[in-house]
Parts: sequence; structure tokens; C-alpha cells
Amino acid sequence: MYGLPQAGILAQELLEKRLAEYGYTQSKIIHGLWKHSSRPTTFTLVVDDFGVKYISMEDANHLINVLQKYYQITIDWTGSKYIGLTLDWDYGQRQVHLSMPGYIQKALEKFQHPKPKRPQNSPHPHAVTIYGAKAQYVEKMDDSPQLDKAGQKFI
Repeated sequence: MYGLPQAGILAQELLEKRLAEYGYTQSKIIHGLWKHSSRPTTFTLVVDDFGVKYISMEDANHLINVLQKYYQITIDWTGSKYIGLTLDWDYGQRQVHLSMPGYIQKALEKFQHPKPKRPQNSPHPHAVTIYGAKAQYVEKMDDSPQLDKAGQKFI
């Protein structure tokens, strides 16, 4: 039931019961990691996103058929999206590149962050090291004015 505090655990227990009939069990050590008792199929489950590792199409179809028996599901064979991340698989190099396109721009808009007047890759000037000097002096202290009440409330 939507809104019921126990809805999440009830759905979890029902899923465990349904998948157990077909040989899938959740790890006792790593919550959200599931394995099949005889097939080399492993998957993670976060809320309603499944990330599945399988060896053969027969193994993948076994899990799909079990889930379709009880739930309406969609399948993305490319594996390009998972829990809000964009995954770019490079099988040749055995790598995956994670990204969140547009995330920074959306966050800047959400928090009304003004565009900087100059590049922010180095916001403060570099203090040059003088090798061989007898003493290294600290840069002058920042004497900019303190924030007023309105400035302190906006982070």
C-alpha cells in the first residue's frame, strides 16, 4: 500500500519469497545483491532498478520470465542506465565509464548559482614557492568584509 511505512519491507519480503521459488536468494552479507543457486546469474536491486550479470541468454531469460510472471518490467539490453547513472561500457578495455550528463547544470540552476566571471579551476592565485629563500612568508590575510544576515542564510 502506497504511503504505508512498512510497504518497502513488505514488498521486499514478497519479492524474496517469489524469487526463492526459482532459486534466487539475497546475500546475507551484501544487501541488494542476489545470486542464483545453480546458474551463474548475479544481480543487484536498488529500489526498482535491476543490474544483471549473466553468462548466457538462457540465464538472462530465466530471470526475465520469473520477473514477468509477477511484475510489469522494461528491459534495457544496453545496460546504459542504472540508478540515475549513465554507464558507457568499453568491453575491449574491460572498463565502464560512469557519468551523470546535465547533473551539474541542473544543480547550478536549482541552487540559483551565478555563472562565475572567470574560470574557477583555480579560484585563488597560486603562491609561488621561492626555492633557496631563507624564509617562506605566508600570504597576506583575507580582509574581505563579513557576510550580513541575508548573505548567511543563502548557501
